[in-house]
Amino acid sequence: MGIDFSSPWLLLLLLPACYVLIRWWRGERHMPASRKAVILALRTLVFLLLILTLAGTQLLTPVQGKTVVFVVDRSASMKDDPRLAAFLREAVSRKQPQDQYAVVAVGEKAAVDQPLTTRDEVQPLGVEVNRNATNLAEGIRLAAAMIPSQARGKVVVLTDGVATGGDAERETRLAVDRGIAVEAVSMQQPQGDEVLLAAVQVPERLYAGEEFAISVDVESTQSTGATLRLYEGNREAGSQKVAIEKGKNRFVFSQKAIQQGFHRFRVEIEPERDTVRANNQATAYTGVAGAPVVLVVEGHPGAASNLTQALKAGNMAVEVKDARLLPKELDGYKPYASLVLADVPATQIGDEDMERIRTAVRDLGMGLIMTGGGDSFGMGGWFQTPIEEALPVQMDLKGKENLPSLGLELVIDKSGSMTGDARGVDKMELAKEAAIRATTMMNGQDQIGVIAFDGSPWEVVAPRSVTQLDEMQRQIGSIYADGGTDIYPALQLAYERIKTMKTQRKHVILLTDGQSGQDDDYAGLLQQMAGENITVSTVAVGDGADTQLLQMISEMGKGRYYFAGDAESIPKIFSKETALASRTFIVEKPQEPIRTGSGGWASLKQAVPPLLAYIATTPKQTAETPLVSVDEDPVLARWQYGLGRTVAWTSDLEGKWAPDWVSWGGSSRFWNELVAWTLPQVSQGNWKTETQLAHGTGRVTVTLPDNAPMPQELEAVVISQQMQREAIRLKPTAPGVLAGDFAAADPGSYLIQIVEKAGGQIVANQTAGLTVAYSPEFGLPRDGEQELRNWLIAGGGSLIEQPGEAFAGSMAGKWETQPIGEWLLMLAALLWPLDVASRRLQLPDHWWAKLTALWRKRPLAQSDARGQAVLTRLGERRAAGAQQNPKSAAGVMRPTEQASGSPAHTTPAAPKVARQQERGAKEDAPADETLNRLLAAKKRRTK
Repeated sequence: MGIDFSSPWLLLLLLPACYVLIRWWRGERHMPASRKAVILALRTLVFLLLILTLAGTQLLTPVQGKTVVFVVDRSASMKDDPRLAAFLREAVSRKQPQDQYAVVAVGEKAAVDQPLTTRDEVQPLGVEVNRNATNLAEGIRLAAAMIPSQARGKVVVLTDGVATGGDAERETRLAVDRGIAVEAVSMQQPQGDEVLLAAVQVPERLYAGEEFAISVDVESTQSTGATLRLYEGNREAGSQKVAIEKGKNRFVFSQKAIQQGFHRFRVEIEPERDTVRANNQATAYTGVAGAPVVLVVEGHPGAASNLTQALKAGNMAVEVKDARLLPKELDGYKPYASLVLADVPATQIGDEDMERIRTAVRDLGMGLIMTGGGDSFGMGGWFQTPIEEALPVQMDLKGKENLPSLGLELVIDKSGSMTGDARGVDKMELAKEAAIRATTMMNGQDQIGVIAFDGSPWEVVAPRSVTQLDEMQRQIGSIYADGGTDIYPALQLAYERIKTMKTQRKHVILLTDGQSGQDDDYAGLLQQMAGENITVSTVAVGDGADTQLLQMISEMGKGRYYFAGDAESIPKIFSKETALASRTFIVEKPQEPIRTGSGGWASLKQAVPPLLAYIATTPKQTAETPLVSVDEDPVLARWQYGLGRTVAWTSDLEGKWAPDWVSWGGSSRFWNELVAWTLPQVSQGNWKTETQLAHGTGRVTVTLPDNAPMPQELEAVVISQQMQREAIRLKPTAPGVLAGDFAAADPGSYLIQIVEKAGGQIVANQTAGLTVAYSPEFGLPRDGEQELRNWLIAGGGSLIEQPGEAFAGSMAGKWETQPIGEWLLMLAALLWPLDVASRRLQLPDHWWAKLTALWRKRPLAQSDARGQAVLTRLGERRAAGAQQNPKSAAGVMRPTEQASGSPAHTTPAAPKVARQQERGAKEDAPADETLNRLLAAKKRRTK
């Protein structure tokens, strides 16, 4: 045990404290020395305790237990090796009770699998990590951070030694410098014959009709035969039988650029002998210059036929598709310059498709146009979607007065079948998200209630005004799936609750994925609801729902019926239903749109035809509105969104709401100008762009033309296949060359949009691509054990083999600190009253002498030695006087005789003796009188 101080420099306060105490001792001249000694001792202790408290006094005790953090390599190259779990169990079984351990799993990143614990059983490895890479450095860093600074710590790494990222040597050295031992267990995996596709190279830019070569690089650990297949998109464009030699090989395909646009080429190899199949494909991108193509998506057949004819008349290339055929990868949108959504409801487009469209507009520069109709804008359920974010208008009506108040009752099935569908989508969570989204669409004058039901109804939210959204949404989030399905009691409760709402409109939305008895009196209940102007819409989720019953309820309830084959459409359906129930979106008022002068389109400089109807929306703050209605609603709005441009036309294209626009002579010119405004306006950069992949890191390199000035700002926006976006600043690496790195461990396509900016404005851009066909974990076999030894020993670590060595071996000694400042302060507080008492209380002098003796650790007889010596000297003096004058002594009564009460017998010499005693008393009187005066003066001073 030892003593330490957190602020040792405060111990210098002992010097002024000693000075104060010495000054006090010297200044007290009239106080008895014994009393001064007691007070000095008390004050010295108080000062000492206070200064030790300020200095942060703490006790040091040696740490006995050990802390070991296991870093377990969970990357794909480890192949779920069962030796990992066995090693952990055996190592933990040999630890001491006071030892603690933790487990960190590592892949592309590190994550805590099991926190620090002292229990003797290891839980199965369960935390999920990205297994497409190995970053041992991050695992060691996280493990070292978990070890407390006062603990005797060790990091034990279980790996095959093959790292695809990070600097494990550096992190090992940093841990060792902190006093944390780093050890590793080599778990090498068996290796077999391996053939892999290293790269596919195509020209960066092509022209229609140009012939070009595609180079394919193949690496192999042995000589074998194989078949190479080339695909353009999903179409097979060629194949060849090849003989592969050990080492590096190159093969070439000859192709001709036919179709314009952005193309992806994929090569697959089928070796005769191979171990890992995951590394047998690779992909490359190229662009074929040509006229821009406009993609038109119709909500129903013929919804955009007039627009298509107008664009073709203007020599624009147009491609019409059904919403179900939208590209399922981001690079599929690259061939299109603009996208038109013609009266398309949100329920026809999945969430992932919406995200891809928004990303293509924002980051790839594609244009976007939405046109009106009965299933568009707010009528189509586009509220709070990625498409609404990209458009220049909001679907909700903000700032509008005299909107009818809405009473909405949501009846949601919470039976056990709502936990998940065939794809694993949690329907209950989507239903709760839909209910929460409905609350955000309502105003303070509206009211809402929520009922969840299984075998019986449960009122989650009683009817209330939509004001305290946080509390309401928390209650909705508490719904859990369990039980059976019984619709009628829940619908009956909804009727009882909604009829109490004091609103102008009343609407019920019923959602279920199950069956319910049809013997109940639905007709009578719905008739009562219709009589009180309460409408009912139904949503059937999946094929297991009672669609016939739900259709009947919606028809008798004068509402709408929806079939949600895809559970992800539930929130969009609720948004649409809430919008339809609460707002009158279709404005049927014949009028001539007002030209605001913005936009600069030549076709709008002349008078425009009238409209019969449009869908009301709210323009966003920075949007331009070239055409507005007499109510100042946007009829035509536009704005810039990222690299792309978007337009909203709130009337239709078929002629039902704008028949005069179809027959208008300037219609073709108007639509060609509108679509042309959305086409990419930024010029293509004349750079040479290359992309490379190495150990899970992608690199984009841009080489400027000769004598070209250095750009003010060159940025690359990298978009992964999972729609994850990363912006990197390209920095000069050589004269005329700029480069930047990005994470690319996950297999898939990475689109790279290179943007040049000057003065904050985009002046040029270019698109490149990089495909990670397989994880870096599936590269050619490497000597993992040698790599492990290299970085481990260089960092100051060591190799171990047996589980028993994990908690064994020497670890740096550590001390555990226990602050005692509070106890010292408490003791000082207890001593302070004693100091006050020693100064105030009037105790006899010999009491102070006794206290002083106690302080000096001497017995009481010794403390009274001075007084005893005085008495002894007086006795000796008295005895000497008696010997010199025996006659006087003979006539003196002995004390024993006086005490016994015997008669006093005097001798003839008694009068003489009495006279001698009287004379002696007179001689001693002056000394006694002086002593009495001194005692009296002392008493007066004390008082």
